[in-house]
Amino acid sequence: MKLSSKMTVRFILYFLTFYWILFMGTTVIIVMFFSNFLSGFYFHDIRALEKTDVERGIVHQNGTRSFSKPFIDIANRSGGIVQLIDEGGNVLHSTKESLLPESYAIEELIAISKQTGVLAWEMDNEEMLVFLPYTSSDEVLETLEASPSFPSLSKEDEQLLEEQHASFELFDSNGILLHSNSLKEREKLTPVDVLASNSSINEQEELVSFTKLSSGEIAFVRIENPYYQSLAPNDIVLLKMMLNWFIGFHLFLMLFTLGFSLLIGRNYVKPVFYFLKWIERLSNQRYERPNDRTMRTKKNRFKRKYRIYEDIDRSLMRLSENLENNDRTILQTEKLREDWITGLSHDLKTPLSSIYGYANMLSSDHDWTSEEVRGFAKTMVEKSGYMDTLINELTYTYQLKSDGVIFDKTRVNFFTYVSDYVDRSDWKELCNPIGDKEVYVDIDQKRFERVLDNIVGNAVKHTSAGTPVHTEIRTDGGFVVLDVRDEGEGIPVQMLENLFNRYYRGTNTTTDDSGTGLGLTIAQQLVRGHGGEIEVETSAAGTTISVKLPLSSSSG
Repeated sequence: MKLSSKMTVRFILYFLTFYWILFMGTTVIIVMFFSNFLSGFYFHDIRALEKTDVERGIVHQNGTRSFSKPFIDIANRSGGIVQLIDEGGNVLHSTKESLLPESYAIEELIAISKQTGVLAWEMDNEEMLVFLPYTSSDEVLETLEASPSFPSLSKEDEQLLEEQHASFELFDSNGILLHSNSLKEREKLTPVDVLASNSSINEQEELVSFTKLSSGEIAFVRIENPYYQSLAPNDIVLLKMMLNWFIGFHLFLMLFTLGFSLLIGRNYVKPVFYFLKWIERLSNQRYERPNDRTMRTKKNRFKRKYRIYEDIDRSLMRLSENLENNDRTILQTEKLREDWITGLSHDLKTPLSSIYGYANMLSSDHDWTSEEVRGFAKTMVEKSGYMDTLINELTYTYQLKSDGVIFDKTRVNFFTYVSDYVDRSDWKELCNPIGDKEVYVDIDQKRFERVLDNIVGNAVKHTSAGTPVHTEIRTDGGFVVLDVRDEGEGIPVQMLENLFNRYYRGTNTTTDDSGTGLGLTIAQQLVRGHGGEIEVETSAAGTTISVKLPLSSSSG
């Protein structure tokens, strides 16, 4: 898979993950909002519940029944107690224990049914779920009524009122205040005081309970209502709740997106800076790989989350190696070029010096003999010929390099061709070929003869006089191989590295003529022009130059 495809897949996975988390988070938030809204706003009063709603408030566990915590909370908010009563009048469970009777007679149930605010739901198993209004103010008033000194308050009664943060008021039959322990004293009862207790408990700032005594006096108990809700319009309450949820959700979304962006930046931007730093180092000819332990392991491999960039890493590593090798090659080539120029200048200067010297001698007033003149002329011709050969070979190498030489190839028996060459040569050291006799190649016979001249001549020149030079023909896969082997002392490593470079001449020649230094370069270019290659192996026992040529396409 290409890098672009890998990165595309990775980004798609990241943003699918982002979308999935966002979707799940939004779903959870919506569910939480509506659950909180419905339970906290619409279901703040048990009078708004249907039978199916109250049935969900009954919990069945281990063969017993109880009420769920939200259901108990609704009962408390509604200012009463819910009791589960069986068909015999027995209380099976209550939202508040020990405050109401544990069983009811028929007469008591008839009396209860006539009370204001009592609700009842018939269950499927003939049991009844009954809501009885009974607030904390009712509980306090009932406790005070049980006191022997009532309606006078004992110390225990006053302590109870203080603990419950309740106030007690006593009015006469005409509604005139007789006694109060409240800071907000009312001089006279009003219809609001009497009727307010019948309104929704959530709309009452105070829980109010009162009783009329046999003397005609009226006792009131008031407690601050913990379930009081403002009478603000429903739409304003709803709007505020939605606004709070909206702000909270988008604050979460912003923080989540910021964190996700930082994760994206860490996984994608950091590697980009890493590679840019590497490229900058390459531009400054520093080829070693940057060492970043935050991205790499101790084994110098990318950490798992950065493995997607391994292809780029390998490519840049190859580029670094290639650039380093190129710089090394350029330095070597520059040095070799200087050596070539030095060698070429020397090669041209030496014969030119001879020609110049003999020319000056001939132009002098000295009366040279005919034999001396012919000797001078012969030397000048030889030196001029050497210079002409050097220039022609240099031109020839560039023609070969630029594909300016056309090969006229013909199909020949390679063994016969080499045998004929050995028979025609003037080198007594060159031995007849051995090996495969029925192999055919497509070669330009005239130009390939120069390959043999240069290779064999190099072997003869760099070995002692009389050292034999062997030739062997063999096949290697789809190639014919000609091995030219001498029995000399081998080639030094430094010389072997530059053997096919222009103008490079070894120093172990056994003749006075050091040559042009282009022989093996031309030989290599000619062999490559035939689709082949030259390889060299050397040791203390001698050197073998192997010429590999493709088998003729029409060979049997």
